Amino acid sequence: MRALIPVLIASALYAQKAPVNTVDPDGTTALHWAARNNDIAAATALLKAGANPKAANRYEVTPLYLAAQNGSAPMIQLLLKVGVDPNSATNLGETTLMTVARTGNVDAAKVLLDAGAKVDAREQWHDETALMWAAAERHPEMMRLLIARGADVNAHSKANQWERQTTAEPREKWLPLGGMTPVLFAAREGCVACIQVLADAKADINSQDLHQVSGPVMAIINGHFDAAALLIDRGANPNLADDTGRTALFSAVDFSTVPQDNRPAPPGIVEQEVSALQLISKLIEKGANVNAQLTKQQPYRAKLDRGNDTMLTTGTTPLLRAAKAGDIAAIKLLLAAKADVNLATRPGITPLMAAAGMGTKEEDTTGRFKTEDEINEAIDLLLGAGANINAKGAQGQTALHAAAQWGYDKVAEHLIAKGADVNAKDQRGYTPLDAARGEAGGSGGFDGSRKDVHETTTALLLKHGAEPGTPAAPRRLAQ
Repeated sequence: MRALIPVLIASALYAQKAPVNTVDPDGTTALHWAARNNDIAAATALLKAGANPKAANRYEVTPLYLAAQNGSAPMIQLLLKVGVDPNSATNLGETTLMTVARTGNVDAAKVLLDAGAKVDAREQWHDETALMWAAAERHPEMMRLLIARGADVNAHSKANQWERQTTAEPREKWLPLGGMTPVLFAAREGCVACIQVLADAKADINSQDLHQVSGPVMAIINGHFDAAALLIDRGANPNLADDTGRTALFSAVDFSTVPQDNRPAPPGIVEQEVSALQLISKLIEKGANVNAQLTKQQPYRAKLDRGNDTMLTTGTTPLLRAAKAGDIAAIKLLLAAKADVNLATRPGITPLMAAAGMGTKEEDTTGRFKTEDEINEAIDLLLGAGANINAKGAQGQTALHAAAQWGYDKVAEHLIAKGADVNAKDQRGYTPLDAARGEAGGSGGFDGSRKDVHETTTALLLKHGAEPGTPAAPRRLAQ
């Protein structure tokens, strides 16, 4: 009886010549609601009574668009039979096929494609295709259908220019974004099956976005190690670097010690079959350059995570990143692969200095949670590989300066036992003793902003014959 109701309604409407195209204040018709609710019988009745199948509300939404949102093959087929264009689109160019691709309903997509829907049509905002949308929504079967119907597996989205809301800082006013490919969308979402489909279709596994971010890097920075491993196994170049010099190996090392300071791990990390450490090993086996250096400061990341990390700058290597975090397992892998133990950053910081705490700030979680025992183990590994214990950074500080400034008693004792110069002077004349007394700047960057006093460290250094420095008097400004 229920199935007869729409028919009876339609008959009544037809007999009474009722205005079936009456609209709500926003332009929505009864046919819109039938499509929205996937009510085939009601839609059939309304169309029989003269409902306009192409009606668009004030938001440019049509019944076909709503049918596509539902992924309803029967409703789409019904509307196409009464003359609706299979390539109809919103005012921003979102086609019905794109909308269906997002749902993953393959049957609905087949109806549209069979009716002449353009497989590689692009929307106007990002210039993206249905295949990109399917990849972004993790629909491998939809991707397989679109590719079989001729979708371009290597299409790039366009560049968008986003104005930075900064005025005084000497940054770029415009930040270009885009250039994404189906491979990059699949990598971003960690869709292993999607990557398999694209690789089987001979997609360019080495495609990069506008900032030269590769698929493996895209996968890793979004916490998808399985996807990154698959890309590498399917032929991705492990040495492709983005415009900051960041490679897949650096990214894997970076994520090997994601801080757990009262925040959950990035989505997907806990479910991975491949760990960050296993990925590091795979990358090395595949020929990753263990000495690849960053070429500029890394993109800003969340505060209290690594957003203010001054160490992730020009010259930083995977080994230095591992040393800073006290990641012993990663250090061992990198050293076994002949990582240069003395390769320094532009500010002259070596992995040994980083392990001892140089460059770490209070708000920087990357190196703040390692223990002194881990630091000492890292020091032994680095020294065993030839690290210079008395190397100096650009401002003249040594690893012992850093340990003293943080108040790392066990580390300071260990460094001295290994041959660290207890009276080494920085460029201003400060010694490790001055650092322990809070007279050589703060724990972060030796910039004088803090005056941390470590009494036990001071006593330890004095026991080993430490002396205060003779810093030059500060230059007075002319009156």
